[in-house]
Amino acid sequence: MRVPGVFTGLVVLFASTTTASAWWDAGHMRVAAIAYEKLTPAAKVEASRLLKLNPKYNEWAAAVPMKPDGTPGDVDQWAFIRASVWADDIKTYKDYTRDNDTATGPDAARNIGYSDKFVHEYWHYKDIPFSTDGSTWPSQDPVNAETQIKIFTAALPKSAGKSEDIRSYDLSWLLHLVGDVHQPLHSTAYFNAELHKKWTDASKPDVGDRGGNEISVVPANGKSTKLHLYWDGIFGGYTTPLGAVADNKTDKIDPPSDVLAEQTDPAEWIEESHKRALQFAYAAPVALDAKQPVLLTREYESNARAVAEAQISVAGYRLANLLNEAFK
Repeated sequence: MRVPGVFTGLVVLFASTTTASAWWDAGHMRVAAIAYEKLTPAAKVEASRLLKLNPKYNEWAAAVPMKPDGTPGDVDQWAFIRASVWADDIKTYKDYTRDNDTATGPDAARNIGYSDKFVHEYWHYKDIPFSTDGSTWPSQDPVNAETQIKIFTAALPKSAGKSEDIRSYDLSWLLHLVGDVHQPLHSTAYFNAELHKKWTDASKPDVGDRGGNEISVVPANGKSTKLHLYWDGIFGGYTTPLGAVADNKTDKIDPPSDVLAEQTDPAEWIEESHKRALQFAYAAPVALDAKQPVLLTREYESNARAVAEAQISVAGYRLANLLNEAFK
């Protein structure tokens, strides 16, 4: 039986051409599954308590399957992993809106809890611009994934004095955003003269390649897709929290080095992702001026998979460290 709402993030990915979604459901849940295993007992208790305030908690809890021996499944683990997709799910909720919701608006960086019905798509990424032909770019969004991760992290400890509603909202967003910024194409936007002309001709602001959304590629399955969507979907789309746990065990994802895992600055996380995008996402045969669609090679896809696995691993450890510190 399908978990209520779990597929909505995938639907949005196919329906939307923005750069706002990353790691389809499977990727986000795998990050959260890694993090949950690394939480201290105190952090697990506090995270589980706060997530019960999420408006979708009862739906998540109702979907937890029984164990093979007939005993109840782990509701806390299930809800924690499932909550990592909530920030994508809200893009399809009728009571959420994109109207007047911009990164430069007066409410862009607000932190008011579940009463905030803006989708805040610009919270999901921070595009570091680059060019190979000397092209310039407009000023970038002042509110983005980095600014919000910092705001939410600071508000999470009890000592911050925020309401329980805000702390729950912030936790739900952090479970998602930490995963988002470790997707290399959520840290990058390529600008060149051809793209500039395209946006100018359409009388739209120059947004470059929108994190690979203007580059078409053909992977091994033979189906043309956007480069951004290719990286989003490396781990597949629909899954369940238990499926994410099982996939992590099957793939035997290696833990990151202590140096990487203990990095706490989201600005550094995003800079790392940007460097991986330049080295791997935009690697040959994805030449920036190549005729599209570009046929991906086996070497490209093997490297992409390895990089993606390393990224969700380090994201999981960093998420756990963030929560363990906030809930100590």
